[in-house]
Amino acid sequence: MTVGAEWRHYAECGSTSDLARAWALDGDAPAPDGAVVTAEMQTKGRGRRGASWQAAAGENLLMTVVLRPNYPISGAWRLGYVAALAVADALSELGLSPALKWPNDVLLSGNKTCGVLVESVSLPNGEWAAILGIGVNVNQSEFPDAENYVYPPTSLRLASGRVFVMDEVRECVWEWLERWEDIHRSAGDFDPIAVGWRRYLAVGAKVRRGGETAELQEIETDGGARVRRSDGTFTVWRTVDG
Repeated sequence: MTVGAEWRHYAECGSTSDLARAWALDGDAPAPDGAVVTAEMQTKGRGRRGASWQAAAGENLLMTVVLRPNYPISGAWRLGYVAALAVADALSELGLSPALKWPNDVLLSGNKTCGVLVESVSLPNGEWAAILGIGVNVNQSEFPDAENYVYPPTSLRLASGRVFVMDEVRECVWEWLERWEDIHRSAGDFDPIAVGWRRYLAVGAKVRRGGETAELQEIETDGGARVRRSDGTFTVWRTVDG
């Protein structure tokens, strides 16, 4: 699998994930494994649980990757962790110090710089494809209403004080995503991803499940988060829904 072997870029679109989904379902020329859709600007970008994703035009990496995994759709949940880990390694290579917050947020200096959205689609031939949306705040310098977020948005530029070349960021993210998904497919389970996550885990970060907030302590081998609740007890959360 080669990320970006086929690549469609748009100056503006509603959602790269919507375009990637349509491409995956195209009966005449369906998107191959690793195909990518990127855009300078999205008007209907979205995150997990229906949240919108706001990004200034031309200042961020907005992309969706079509993957055709060799494992059952029951393993799709692991892709959010794979993508977040790939972005963390890419940012580390670019000289930054990222941290990972369960279930798939990438932080810089305690603020959110990347979000991941995993969707799936059933294909006409009975197989399935993953629609993996990744948004990385790169050179954006202002974020309206940032104070309204538990983890306010930031960008590579704000965290480092320097402007990044978008193509370099994109290529680095693609390389690490390809590397980690290859590892994931070869292993067939979450074990190597969990090991990678522990290198960047934002221990002590506030995480939410339903209406409850707790402190992140560890990542389990099944992707669950071991957390410390407000009463001092420990438990494992396996979904963000209470």
